[in-house]
Amino acid sequence: MSKQKLTILAINVRSGVAQKTGRPYTIHEAQCILEQSKDGIPSVVVGVINLPETLAKEASPGDFLAEFALAQGNGQDAGRLVPRITSLVPHGNPRVQPKADAKAA
Repeated sequence: MSKQKLTILAINVRSGVAQKTGRPYTIHEAQCILEQSKDGIPSVVVGVINLPETLAKEASPGDFLAEFALAQGNGQDAGRLVPRITSLVPHGNPRVQPKADAKAA
């Protein structure tokens, strides 16, 4: 697994019904800035990555330390190994606040 700093700018939701199976689907796409370093030279990559539904419910725009793992893709990526976010931890950003515990309120 790999961890990298990821800034989520927005989360867009797409939903519909799959033509092949007739089943409904929902996809949470995070518009992101990925900061990485290669041979000590920093670089920035801008793009979109799908968030698992469990993480999409808790995620909001802000800075995160994202943990990635490779998984088999779906749809047009079927048969390919694609990166998947397995965890998001807020990273040094006061804009990202953990949700208050409902029991404490």
